[in-house]
Amino acid sequence: MLRFVFGNKNDKSVIMTRQGFIDFNIRLSPENSRKASSYAMAIRILDEVLPHQSVIDLHGQSLFEVSDVATIDELIELVRIEQAKMRHGKKSIFDYGQPSQSSYPLKSFCSAALKSLKQYALYGQEVMEADRIVAEEADPKTISKKLITHFDITKEGEDKESQTKRRKGQDYFRRMILANYGGRCALTGIDIPQLLLASHIIPWSDKSHKQDRLNPENGICLSALYDKAFDKGLITFSPDDYSAVLSSALRENETKDYYDKHFGCIDGQKLTMPTEYLPNREFLAYHREKVFVGV
Repeated sequence: MLRFVFGNKNDKSVIMTRQGFIDFNIRLSPENSRKASSYAMAIRILDEVLPHQSVIDLHGQSLFEVSDVATIDELIELVRIEQAKMRHGKKSIFDYGQPSQSSYPLKSFCSAALKSLKQYALYGQEVMEADRIVAEEADPKTISKKLITHFDITKEGEDKESQTKRRKGQDYFRRMILANYGGRCALTGIDIPQLLLASHIIPWSDKSHKQDRLNPENGICLSALYDKAFDKGLITFSPDDYSAVLSSALRENETKDYYDKHFGCIDGQKLTMPTEYLPNREFLAYHREKVFVGV
């Protein structure tokens, strides 16, 4: 059973973290990507001052751990009122504790950060439902179909709403593929999450195969260099034995110093097999025929 960041089918609460909140804003919220670290600072400031109010009991939790949307809504209203008091020179909750930056509440950054926290919590609930779908379905094509419906990524538009839905689906696909490969690159064994990507075998942009965009058999966990090489068709993998095949475009560089270190060493190497969903052989054949750029 694959286990993802937000929990599994037996969990009834969303596991939220500071880093998860930052990652959410960077990857999934285009308008907040530049504000991710500032929003995290605003939440930390609130962590300092909220224990000095008696309206809402957080039971000793950090705000980064609060997954109940109703509680976050209450906090948004409370902080909005307290920010207004501060701007008018009245006593507020920001007079207590030791907030690092008074400019954050004065500029309404604290309430904005809470609104972003609410979106993060809601996404956590979406992920939990997606986990349930994956746990209950055995057929990878059915999983893909249901996930596409769940994240509502049927539109091809470039409006902000469509982009956000698409990013959520792609982010969940990455979670699913990394879990399937044990958080390791299938070629190198690298286990640094920041360097790992979920490489689509049939590209996301191929509209004739939209139904397999979130198919767990359509993904391979690769580190950044090999993900890019695979995406550009410079390498592929044999549908017969899952061994790496280098393109003629790469082989033209075999006299260069970097070739043996980065490419010659993987020529013919077999992928480390995932725990559950093997790369689909038909998809690999498609990649070799349609994406691979040489023999």
